[in-house]
Amino acid sequence: MKPSSDYNVILINLDGFRKDKVELCQSLRLLKERSYYFPKMFTVAPYTFAALPAVFSGMYPSRNGANAYYNMFNFKRDKIETLSEIMQKTGHYTSCDIIDDSVVPNQGFDEYNIYDEKTVDFQQRHKEFIQRLSKKDKFFLFLHNTETHKKFVRDIIDKEKSSKNFSYDKKTKKSVYESFLQDTDEYVSLIVNTIKDCNIEEKTVLIIFSDHGTSLGEKDGEQFYGTFVYDYTINVFCIMHVPGMGSNIIDKQCRTIDLLPTIGELVSAKFNNQKEKIQGESLFPMIQDKNTQEREVFVETGGLYGPWPSPKKHNVFCVRKNNKKLIYNKTPKTWEFYDLESDPNELNNIYDEESQLEQSYKEILYRYLKDNSIH
Repeated sequence: MKPSSDYNVILINLDGFRKDKVELCQSLRLLKERSYYFPKMFTVAPYTFAALPAVFSGMYPSRNGANAYYNMFNFKRDKIETLSEIMQKTGHYTSCDIIDDSVVPNQGFDEYNIYDEKTVDFQQRHKEFIQRLSKKDKFFLFLHNTETHKKFVRDIIDKEKSSKNFSYDKKTKKSVYESFLQDTDEYVSLIVNTIKDCNIEEKTVLIIFSDHGTSLGEKDGEQFYGTFVYDYTINVFCIMHVPGMGSNIIDKQCRTIDLLPTIGELVSAKFNNQKEKIQGESLFPMIQDKNTQEREVFVETGGLYGPWPSPKKHNVFCVRKNNKKLIYNKTPKTWEFYDLESDPNELNNIYDEESQLEQSYKEILYRYLKDNSIH
């Protein structure tokens, strides 16, 4: 890998897009076949208001301050140099297009754009962004596409809320969700073609990821996302296309907080203005050495709804390692343990208080809680 401060970087979040639907979108499938694909990337919080500040800080929510739905504006701006600030210091023109100012800190942007989700045409709007910025010497552009999320709320959540006696079954939810994928397919194809048409393909890094998945009725008590920490909402994906770097499937655990140091390494950025330590690690060791170990995954959340809502403080946590997962539900003080190799859908809780293996996972969890000042 040859770092270059001259790369353009386009970072796109497909809000609420499930990892298991990537193969159903031809444009995503084609892009991943000529890129680095991370199917075992995990969000560190399965809802946007915590997930995206984590990406832009390279830190867990409880380290960066945006650690609950009601804490979305508590990001530690004076202590954290964000991804956009880092890119600005490397001479990139920095821009974003987002749903509102609660999802990404506004520091470090030359332009900070907010769209109206009710009327936005993501394809036309984001095509024009790329066309305009392609005239800059180099740029960093973050695009927040909420099309799938918006339609899921409109066509499923709102309909279920409007009638206490109505709810979709799992099969119907899955079918309705998959009906949204054509829009995503067309959007990704348009982005790729716009980059080509603007003649910036040879110097533009394109990274597409999801900030969290979406429940389709897998677990009682979670209508949408952000309530629990099961894989259907925390196992996201990332496709990273770097000009001239080839392609591969990196089938090892990594985290969304790893994106910031990865992008920083790509553009030869220096991280010397952080009062809070970056917790993510560059993904390039995984790309360059197949023997590099997977990374432990720690996830925290606190739902707005569900069996034990906690919008002011995270109260559900998990650690995931070696195809096993320990979950701690703090409010009811219950534990869950899953062998994901034999039980990938997390249906059989095999937690045993006396198990030495599970005690070792508790020690890992307690370490993360302590390191992130979670009490």
